[in-house]
Amino acid sequence: MKTSQMPRTLHARAYRDTGKWWTIEIPELTSTGPNGSTIIAIGGAVALKDVDQAARDLAAVWLDVDNDEITVEVTVELPEAAATMWAEANENEEHSREAAAAAARLRREAVQTLKKSGLTQADVARALGLSAQRISQLSH
Repeated sequence: MKTSQMPRTLHARAYRDTGKWWTIEIPELTSTGPNGSTIIAIGGAVALKDVDQAARDLAAVWLDVDNDEITVEVTVELPEAAATMWAEANENEEHSREAAAAAARLRREAVQTLKKSGLTQADVARALGLSAQRISQLSH
């Protein structure tokens, strides 16, 4: 009876090289070249959608195992300028979410402050230019 074994997990990087190909490198898979240099498992794919399967095929051939005996986690490396812009956009989005949460908290506090000062819900709504329903939402 064959025992079930967890597939070996490898890590690869994929990047767009010159031309239209995606280069795939699996640094964990190496061999020694005739001159003693280290050779890293390298493959390629024409389309990014094919990179995961190509990486898995590369690893399976390199290790002489079936595809189901391995998994390959591929990290797609972007050109530095695009990666920097993407990271900056993510950071800006996070700041925006934090600012929106702070604004919502301040709105609720402002409504509570006005109500505690004796204004009715209708007065608070009129003063802030909101509907009574919105004031009710902000009150809870």
